[in-house]
Amino acid sequence: MNTLVLVGLGVAAALLLALAVYVARRSYIARTDRTYMTHNEHGFRRALKGRGVLWDHEEQIVKGPDAPKLEYVAFDAATGHRRANALIDPRTGSVNLRPQYCVPLPFTATTADGHRLVVDARVQFSLNRDLLKYVYQLDDFSLALETRIHSAFRAEIGRRPDEVLRGSLHEVEEAVIAHLRKAETDGDEVGEAGLALGVNFHTASFTYQEAEDHFAALAAGVAPATVVTPVSTGATDSASSSPAQAFAPRTVSRAPGVLSLRPQQIDQLADAFKGREPGSTAAILAMLEMQTRQNIAEALASSGQVVVVTSQEIGLTGASVQRDAAERKQH
Repeated sequence: MNTLVLVGLGVAAALLLALAVYVARRSYIARTDRTYMTHNEHGFRRALKGRGVLWDHEEQIVKGPDAPKLEYVAFDAATGHRRANALIDPRTGSVNLRPQYCVPLPFTATTADGHRLVVDARVQFSLNRDLLKYVYQLDDFSLALETRIHSAFRAEIGRRPDEVLRGSLHEVEEAVIAHLRKAETDGDEVGEAGLALGVNFHTASFTYQEAEDHFAALAAGVAPATVVTPVSTGATDSASSSPAQAFAPRTVSRAPGVLSLRPQQIDQLADAFKGREPGSTAAILAMLEMQTRQNIAEALASSGQVVVVTSQEIGLTGASVQRDAAERKQH
């Protein structure tokens, strides 16, 4: 009898020990800012909340080579470049739910009146715990997120001519967030149009410049080319990729003249003339005229030879500036 009792106590102790080991290995703590995804043989199972134990032995935390590649492009203030940041720890499977800033590489957009712009955007987002099944299914989260951001900005910028865009940046940013949030709600159920990314969008901001000016600056070396670098970079890599060493600014030897204006720039000048007083318009036209004369003089001087021209040939005689000065003297 005593032997049976001892055997029973030994079995019970072994079971309790096995249960304690199982609980210790299968317990989890999912905070408000971090969670874990689980899956089984059928695919995604759930996103964990609070404290608990995974009693189903087939349910496993998503980690290691089975974990999806959850990355996004962020701005690295130390180097001035973009870098890829991870939202999941492949070793533990911990998923970051904190708000992050996605800063895609500059991309192009076109206004309603045909102005081609280079947009530099920044969008604050966080993963939605309740929609992590969509995150689990995405093959390339970073590409999907950037594509959604590009589409939202291009849609809102394309609704406005450039003169309206300049005065409605805040309205565009609000419209972009509304656009991104609507795309999530349109695709958060099976069978509905689109596909949710499993993301909460919080804020958006952007700056822009004319595409021709941007690419001309890159070609001239006065602006650095933006690149995406890995998350882990050593001190040597950071120093070598600093903006100060990545490029050397060069100055343009000759100022562009009025005749070199592109159609978009002429359109901007036309926008600037709208609603102005005649005196302001005359002043702008006088500055354009003086710029043209300066270009003529620089072109003649650059030949390195003595060139004799008359005042009529370079537009000094009978010019509007001289006429205006003569009229002021008469009055």
